[in-house]
Amino acid sequence: MINTRCKETNIEEIPEDWEISNVGKICDVGTGSRNTQDRVEYGKYPFFVRSQEVERINSYSYDCEAVLTAGDGVGTGKVFHYIDGKFDAHQRVYVMTHFVNNVDGKFFYWYFSKKFHNRVHLMTAKSSVDSVRKEMITEMELLLPPLKEQQRIAVALSEIDALLLVLNKKIEKKKLIKQGIMQQLLTAKKRLAGFTEPWEEERLGKKSYICRGGSPRPISYFLTDDANGINWIKIGDVTIKSKYINKTAERIKQSGASCSRKVYKGDFILSNSMSFGRPYILNIDGCIHDGWLVIQEYQEYYNIDFLYYILSSEFVYNQYKSMAAGSSVQNLNKEKVENVVLCTPASKAEQIAIATILSDMDAEIEALETKRSKYEQVKQGMMQQLLTGKIRLID
Repeated sequence: MINTRCKETNIEEIPEDWEISNVGKICDVGTGSRNTQDRVEYGKYPFFVRSQEVERINSYSYDCEAVLTAGDGVGTGKVFHYIDGKFDAHQRVYVMTHFVNNVDGKFFYWYFSKKFHNRVHLMTAKSSVDSVRKEMITEMELLLPPLKEQQRIAVALSEIDALLLVLNKKIEKKKLIKQGIMQQLLTAKKRLAGFTEPWEEERLGKKSYICRGGSPRPISYFLTDDANGINWIKIGDVTIKSKYINKTAERIKQSGASCSRKVYKGDFILSNSMSFGRPYILNIDGCIHDGWLVIQEYQEYYNIDFLYYILSSEFVYNQYKSMAAGSSVQNLNKEKVENVVLCTPASKAEQIAIATILSDMDAEIEALETKRSKYEQVKQGMMQQLLTGKIRLID
């Protein structure tokens, strides 16, 4: 990699030996002709629809190198595919083929997938995009390095992408293994060596205290910037992968706490509607509004980590779903959570042993996800540098 001399253009400063063109000049742009119902399970050829998932079909309309993107739907400006071979495409999928001699198709895939989403949003001036017009593609300007450099850029980005694919497969495999082990260990289908005591089946409400939060109103009157204010715990303070709640964005006054529900470090809280049935462990004291349920006073019977895993299990989730059956909206209340039946080891030592195994597996998954995140950052950095000529891959 070397730095190079640049020239000014109407797009940005680029290397002197790079060119500016537009998509309509370097390839043919059209759409597929198939409908979603044409897909065939285990079909012979790839069938590109408007999502990242590739379907299958027994026919093909194309046999060439191509770059594809969704023409409408939730994947607009976000879904991109590259292929070199036989395939078919949905009628609302744009297909770019027959690249001119000085353009590498894989390089174009990387450039287009990096730049197109932002272009669509700039042209529509909307937060979400409903559909793509053909001219949004054909009139898009792009930067073209010499062909050999395009090929080297494509190889470099494909290699980092291959590493990400391997990591994704490892993560999914680890998650499936963990799911299977949870099913075995949390239902006593498999016992750990050295533990023979029977398990106990009881309603959660018999071994803990469960109640609903409360909201002082109007809440705006009770919010404060005072550092001594009480943590006001909201659904926005969590992420879907979080096990713990460590901080809050807002605080309330002491006077607001008397109209709310105080919760403490080590308590479990569950949203009664959002992230249905998902437990979170508090790492802070605070107050919760009436959209939360809290589980307290469980420590005599349950190890905290074991309780987290069993509340996160499919076994408990299915009980929640069964209780909510017939309702147009899935939500929880105090009675539903109290009536969840848990089958658990009477021995705290066995609970801890099970939780330790699952925690170790979570740590392995988290390490892989952290590695994946770093690779993603490297990939994005490479794309930014290589596709603009800030860093060169030349002899």
